Amino acid sequence: MKLRNILSSFFLILLFSGEILSHQKSQSYTIWKGELTQTDLEVNVITKIRKSILFNQLVSNGFEIDELEIYFKNKLSSKDCNAEKSYIDNQDKEYVRYVNSFVCKVEEPEFKFDLFFDLNVSHLDFSAQYIDGKKFPDFIITSDSQKVNLFDEKQKTEFNLSFLNFLNFGFQHILSGLDHVAFLFLIIFLCRNVKTFFYAISGFTLGHSASLFMSVQGLILSSANLVELMIGFSILVCSIEILGKKTSQLKIFSNLIFLLWALLTFFVYLYQPNYVIFFASLGLMMFCYLRLSNNFQSDFNLIFITLIFGFIHGLGFAGAISEIFLPSDEMIKILVAFNLGIELGQIMIFAIFALIIYLLSFFNLNNIRNYSVMILTIGIFGYSTILIVERSFLIF
Repeated sequence: MKLRNILSSFFLILLFSGEILSHQKSQSYTIWKGELTQTDLEVNVITKIRKSILFNQLVSNGFEIDELEIYFKNKLSSKDCNAEKSYIDNQDKEYVRYVNSFVCKVEEPEFKFDLFFDLNVSHLDFSAQYIDGKKFPDFIITSDSQKVNLFDEKQKTEFNLSFLNFLNFGFQHILSGLDHVAFLFLIIFLCRNVKTFFYAISGFTLGHSASLFMSVQGLILSSANLVELMIGFSILVCSIEILGKKTSQLKIFSNLIFLLWALLTFFVYLYQPNYVIFFASLGLMMFCYLRLSNNFQSDFNLIFITLIFGFIHGLGFAGAISEIFLPSDEMIKILVAFNLGIELGQIMIFAIFALIIYLLSFFNLNNIRNYSVMILTIGIFGYSTILIVERSFLIF
């Protein structure tokens, strides 16, 4: 019976692992640089987006990876300017850069930015603008506002980096990030009562708030690819903990996942030996925590892990705004708004989930609730596995 439970659980895990597709938040960063000549305004535009995000979205929308030029063609245009040249820089390890040059007849040209919104309607572009070295207000381009007037001191309020816009950005960021949402679900599944739930959420909030502020203030420097990998790792650990406890096989599951992680670490040693200590440390941490959770039942375990993983997720949140120019006199206000937006998104997720749990209990459908938790956790495990494999390749 014990062996059958183990085999059945891992069969379901493998089944769901192949069905879950990874997803990352879609964001790009653009610099608009203007230079006045005697007769014209020359504008150079550099847009960059993470390769992992762009390639996933291209494939999902039927494009081939070698069709970058076809995709980028005519996606940036202006009625006030003539395009001079454009090219794609694909040499960077993390980013694809699309570079354009225009000659404009007016000093405040209007551009239409069509990049990436056809791939993901929730895409956001963070733009900075300069003319002859002078800094103009930064702005956000969304699917609802793709036309922008450059070098305009009175940029429309819906574009500006205001408190409300960053509040909304933080709210959208947590809801559009499937990795963060998956982790929040796992926290809920691990909570045994309201008290534990309060402690867990407090730990996660404290952790991500601390790393978000410290990272943006320059007190912490981190690799974006390693942070994304650790976010996938956090989801893996918590999903294994839930599956192990639900099947009463946490000890065996921890041994098996540790062996698989050791195999991954071995491949890292062969191809990227500089990262082997990093991977080995994650594997050791995972093994020790799962064993601790199996042998020592305490709310302290959940508080500890949500605090640590909250700190890691905060670095991921920081990566979303680290490349945006934040005026020093407004930095604290913008960071508070962004963090508050994240908290509002979390509260909404928890409220919806709590309502579902209440309705299932009210109609005496606890069995359905238990099966749903198990199935959803298996799906999240598969998703985290794909995230880790996918993001491991980004460091090679």
